[in-house]
Amino acid sequence: MNEPSQKPSAILIVEDDDAARNGLSEYLNLKGYRVFEADCIKTAFGILDSVDSGNKDIIDIIITDLKLPDGTGLDLLKAIKDGRMAQNPEVVVATGFSSVKTAVEAIKLGAFDYITKPVNLDELELIIKRIISNKSLIDELNVLKNRLDEKFNFGSLITSSGKMTAIVNTAIAISGTNSTVLIEGETGTGKELLANIIVNNSRRKNKPFIKVNCAALSETILESELFGHEKGAYTGADSLYRGRFEMADGGTIFLDEIGEISLKTQSKILRVLQEKEFERVGGNKTIKIDIRIIAASQDIEKKVSSGEFRQDLYYRLNVINLKLIPLRERKEDVPVLIRRFLDDFSNENGKKITGISKEALDFLLSYDYPGNVRELKNIIEYMTAVSKGGIADESLLPGYLKEKYNDKKGSDLKSAPFLSKSGKDDFIKIPFGTSMEDAENIIIQKTLEINGFNKVKTANDLKIGLKTIYRKLEKF
Repeated sequence: MNEPSQKPSAILIVEDDDAARNGLSEYLNLKGYRVFEADCIKTAFGILDSVDSGNKDIIDIIITDLKLPDGTGLDLLKAIKDGRMAQNPEVVVATGFSSVKTAVEAIKLGAFDYITKPVNLDELELIIKRIISNKSLIDELNVLKNRLDEKFNFGSLITSSGKMTAIVNTAIAISGTNSTVLIEGETGTGKELLANIIVNNSRRKNKPFIKVNCAALSETILESELFGHEKGAYTGADSLYRGRFEMADGGTIFLDEIGEISLKTQSKILRVLQEKEFERVGGNKTIKIDIRIIAASQDIEKKVSSGEFRQDLYYRLNVINLKLIPLRERKEDVPVLIRRFLDDFSNENGKKITGISKEALDFLLSYDYPGNVRELKNIIEYMTAVSKGGIADESLLPGYLKEKYNDKKGSDLKSAPFLSKSGKDDFIKIPFGTSMEDAENIIIQKTLEINGFNKVKTANDLKIGLKTIYRKLEKF
């Protein structure tokens, strides 16, 4: 039964058998749902259109017969999942045992579930409650996303972590100064995004912002790129070239992976920091510049200790130090980032992905992300690309993660103390933190063992349909 404080869910029954439709409608009405009826696809479309255009009710669930006078339930399902309808309700297909294969096809097309006829009303209500529960979870995630967008959206850097928020607030606070900034953090933590935040909130935001990946260029090329060169400075230097420091005059330069540059180039950068001047390669004219330097590195302190990086340059760069936190130490950001990436890639690829399954989310929360946010973004982009829409589940994980997921799931199931004895009574022990799906699997597996794998007795003991037992076994 729905909570009295909430608007009851609206259910559309599409069934050409008057007796079956009326009986199901009466049952659902008694359970407190708002029920709409249609005896064919055309009438169903009419109800969906009139409900939408009148802005009165939105259909939450459709229960449709597979065989209808003017088509099949699959035609109705395809119209909804292909985006031809303004609404996108969940669909449950009712079918006879002889059409179970077609019902499975319906699941692949995006149906939430199927139920065999004659309909088991208790089983149907369980399916309806699952749909309502999932919808409630999705709505909560959307509310959370909107709230976090308002409070924790710093441009492209999304976080709900208190520590990360403090770092970003510090970056914004110092953005109005000319102080040199050193951003430290593992690859993929968002060093460039933080540099963008500093520049976009600075007095130099309308001036040049030049970015250089120091690790991507050889020593010779990097020196020429940073300081420029005179015509004839070396073979191939056919004309004067203004370097990145010169281009950034009046604005900001971002030196990413600065720990990778040579000691020779480091000494020249030190002069830029101290004197705000330099000469082009092959030239003797001193060029004065007004720039702010933001540098980034993964492990610059280790390089200072080993003598690979000049200590005096390090101190010059390290006026304001911002250390970004790896994703494994701020797991509260994982659900927020997943929601944002799902939305971004769904819109980009024209997919209708409504959320992520609890099993997939639990696994992604347990993963350590050596590639940090960039790796999570790549994972969600992959899952979106291979998804057909609806809920993104663990089957969409990239191959290297799917193996880890299966290993973890198998390990969890093996290590769980399933069955214990207490006096004369047997009981099944479910470890704290076990997901609902794994708990169901454990209960079914152990009850089957206790009953000598008698499926009928197991179904009776657990008060579930025999079809559910077979479906679960197929998953096992």
